[in-house]
Amino acid sequence: MGEKFKHAREWAKSFENAREWDLTTPPVPAQAPGSGDPAASPPPAGSSAARGAPEGALSQAELDLLTFFLDDGAAGGELDSLGRWLRDFEDRATAVGLRLNRGKCRLSVAPGATIPEALQGIETCPLDEIQHLGVPCGSPEKMRVFVEEAAKGAERKMRMIASLPDAHVALTLLKFCAGFVSVVHLMRAVGAVFDFAGIDQATQSCLATITGIETDASAWALASLPVRLGGLGLHSCADTAAIAHIAATFDGEACLSSLVTPYVLPHAMLLNEDDTFLASLEDPRLAPFDSVLEKIQDVLQARDNYGGRGQKVWSTTVHGERRKALLDSMTEELGRSGQLQGPALALKQVQIRARIQSCSGQHASAWLYGNAEADPRLWLSPAELAVAIRLRLGLPIAPMPSICRLCGTGSADVDGVHARSCFSGGRRTRMHNALRDVIADFARRGLLAPAVERPVFSNTERKRPDISYVRDGTTVVLDVAVTFPLQPSNPKYAKRAAEKPGGAATAYATAVKEGKYRGIIDNEPNPREWLAVPLVVDTFGAWCPGALTELRQIARKSALREDRTASAACQDFFHQLSFQVAQGVARIVIASGGARPDEAVHPVAGGSVTASRVFLPCSLAGQPRSQ
Repeated sequence: MGEKFKHAREWAKSFENAREWDLTTPPVPAQAPGSGDPAASPPPAGSSAARGAPEGALSQAELDLLTFFLDDGAAGGELDSLGRWLRDFEDRATAVGLRLNRGKCRLSVAPGATIPEALQGIETCPLDEIQHLGVPCGSPEKMRVFVEEAAKGAERKMRMIASLPDAHVALTLLKFCAGFVSVVHLMRAVGAVFDFAGIDQATQSCLATITGIETDASAWALASLPVRLGGLGLHSCADTAAIAHIAATFDGEACLSSLVTPYVLPHAMLLNEDDTFLASLEDPRLAPFDSVLEKIQDVLQARDNYGGRGQKVWSTTVHGERRKALLDSMTEELGRSGQLQGPALALKQVQIRARIQSCSGQHASAWLYGNAEADPRLWLSPAELAVAIRLRLGLPIAPMPSICRLCGTGSADVDGVHARSCFSGGRRTRMHNALRDVIADFARRGLLAPAVERPVFSNTERKRPDISYVRDGTTVVLDVAVTFPLQPSNPKYAKRAAEKPGGAATAYATAVKEGKYRGIIDNEPNPREWLAVPLVVDTFGAWCPGALTELRQIARKSALREDRTASAACQDFFHQLSFQVAQGVARIVIASGGARPDEAVHPVAGGSVTASRVFLPCSLAGQPRSQ
């Protein structure tokens, strides 16, 4: 890794030298556009006037250190040189409408040093207490102690979150208020110098306390992936620290280039002088990702920091490659275990990919982190959440199989396959009706005047679509359906789901639903004035493309009538739909007897969190929580 960036260091050094002000060349007066002698010779290429330098500008060589991130920077050198630089910096800031707040500046000087007039009035502090991005950087020991204390604070916050009695609320707070998000500024400041693995372990422990789920290596690797890739969005700090620090360095260079370019290219100086930056570049966690290293190298050479989105761009690439490697390792491990052979092994490997792909579908995971502005009933109970997370991560939902309590004949396996395929007990119908009612409610709010399960065809009264309404002169009939992509009796659905998100829903819509109304509509007097749309979603929440298009139109109609943005209406709409799928599936699994979720991991009033596993009776665990 160090050899890979050796040429980059050399390039940075040469570029740094090329940026020095050539103060030996007499300045040439600048001329306004359209004035003066048009035939006059341009200023010499190496002169300060050719580069737009102010007369008497300070050579960057007089400063020993100059680095910035947004409005937070550090400059170091001889006191007289530092004073001249500060005055010139303030003049440049004033010219672009900025003002330096000297009350927030700190000056660290050697004992007994005389402070020049240009630096008078700035508060002094010991050298080992110098801070950058709020982190002490004057002493490696102080930086280590500071980051360790901050990490301990983050762990304390997670323990407090884990003690909340509402598991779904606790999980949402863990995602948005603790763990990764609470230390991202530290990662941008110190990079790979500090090992953030302790934060990751605390996050994993907090998840276990909230849900009662002990994740193995594969499940935790999946949980640390973004939600849009099928994970839980509990990002790994240890894997992101290097990228965060590198991106912070480049972002600072781009944001303040107009102020500091006359003196130094900050990341060029850092490449040569800053051990923290070099440690991040050479972090072994980045070594497997050649595409990311190439993008970082492009930034070094072309100074293109993706418009300040370097951390997002690089992290997206790393997450995509980690997901691909995780899928490969999970399927390979299944083959090495020897538990399955032949077609059964091949089907199970396809089902693993199908599950993660389906969880990656658009709006499929809207239920995962609740909406604080939505109906308070749209939060899963601890039992429902535990089942939903286990199904998402591919973990067993029960210690052993049992007889299905819905049909009384099937085996409620530990993976919940039978429960999600069983049609007995009427719970699938309840889930279907809940989805239908949410869609009809939003259509009603959009003044589409929907009719729910009423005869609308002139040639038959037997076919009653779930929802029908007239939009722009066209009668739209909607048929809601939920399909299970991993059903063993129909492996083609798993294959389609493994290819792309919503593949199983699309296959079901094509094979079953589209032909259901085609003949009826063709026999109508004006077939072109009819439109049948299958609204098919799989049990992981992924919709078929046609359903997404129609549902978005319904959301936009409601947004126009309720004076809110279309994006806000879509977010609210799909959150309610996603919640109904997640809750419906969890209740089916619990009612089948296949899952006995552990709710005893949450503290009782006045008590403390317990690690014991108490399986509740299914009749109790399946009840919705009181509001």
